[in-house]
Amino acid sequence: MKIENTPFHILFLIIIVISLVTIILFFSSYRELSLAQTDDEEQYKLIVKARINLTNIDLEITKFIRVIGFINGEESKQDIPISSIDKTKERLDVELKVNRETDIVKADYNDEFFVCAYQVGNNTDGVATNNLLPKFDCKEGSLLHINTPTLINLFGLKSKAYSNSQAIYAANLKATNNSKNNSDTVTIQVIASLADRKDIEKLTIAVMVKGQIQSEVIEDAQTELTNDYKIKKIFTFDRNTDIGQIQIGDRYYVCVSSDHISHEDTQCGKRLIKHFGINTLPALELK
Repeated sequence: MKIENTPFHILFLIIIVISLVTIILFFSSYRELSLAQTDDEEQYKLIVKARINLTNIDLEITKFIRVIGFINGEESKQDIPISSIDKTKERLDVELKVNRETDIVKADYNDEFFVCAYQVGNNTDGVATNNLLPKFDCKEGSLLHINTPTLINLFGLKSKAYSNSQAIYAANLKATNNSKNNSDTVTIQVIASLADRKDIEKLTIAVMVKGQIQSEVIEDAQTELTNDYKIKKIFTFDRNTDIGQIQIGDRYYVCVSSDHISHEDTQCGKRLIKHFGINTLPALELK
């Protein structure tokens, strides 16, 4: 077929068909490339699987479950709507994914981490009802695997995280309130002892309370070391959070991550909020 003898409308249709085929081929190739890149990225992810016992959660008064952790120097968080949970199941598995390697730390066996899960209902206005803290559970663990998920169980029958917090909370209700217990903020001081790593250069310090994580990367630790080789950092949280108000008795975690820390590249510690002055994790011994 000679083009010069082809009617204009047929040429126009040919051009449209060629253009459509080109576009389809382009997006098909782009999608395959994107999927390949996603698969490639996933194989470098470090995974902690939180297995939640649903039989110990009151699903009828829960809007969503917040699962949050600090793993290998990074935060990972998921909010799971109750509407998405199969209520005939007795457990819920939630995968928290982070990078296996960053410019500060590379995941290794026995590195410490923590994961918490919060049952979030109608308490987001900050008022705890029936003299009870909203239900939660937390676990601290160590990495057992790098290439496959490390499993941690939450809301088990033997967990004492919630009951310990509830006891402190209930006792505080009976005590006389003072100025420290009427603050709109809560302050947590971290004291990281680095006496055995005096040459440390770069590290991350993270604090979690009530499903909120604050972290700070210290680029030059040498400039912040005290005379007794400690780094002191203060983190201040607004008591009103998106899952409820921070209360006396709430559990908080502190983690320090660096490739220059002995034994575990991430080390974590935990305490309970005792007042709204300065709560101190007195010495995070990095040995």
